[in-house]
Amino acid sequence: MSPDYYDTGILLKLYTVEPESPQVHRFVTKRNRPIPVSELHLSEAVSAFRLKQFRKECSPTQAADAIALLESDLRSRLLCVVDMDWTTIWASCRMLAQAEAGKCGARTLDTLHVACALSLHASLFVTSDKRQSMLARICGLRVANPAARR
Repeated sequence: MSPDYYDTGILLKLYTVEPESPQVHRFVTKRNRPIPVSELHLSEAVSAFRLKQFRKECSPTQAADAIALLESDLRSRLLCVVDMDWTTIWASCRMLAQAEAGKCGARTLDTLHVACALSLHASLFVTSDKRQSMLARICGLRVANPAARR
């Protein structure tokens, strides 16, 4: 079975309280599958938690708790670290940017996440980002936005 690919913005909604967090929790629970993550996800997530702290959107303790929960989910295998061939992914990222970014406004991290999903042969690309959604669809991926109001 091919994995789902979650962009970091969706993962953050699992570890912080955001308006869309309940919808994302329901989606992940319903899918009932481990979530593959790369060092890209983990680095972005930790940086985002500390940015929330810097912006006073959360306390240092809340940021540390979010990071601890992320690490706990890694140990319990709810999140599964996947090895990525970064040389190939960066080359794919550059090709996607060259071929498609002008059509959808995709930025580097957008093309990088789509390149990662393609590398993993993901069955579903899960994001609430409009540029990533458009790029993923252009590349033939099915897209889901669990944060969308229904």
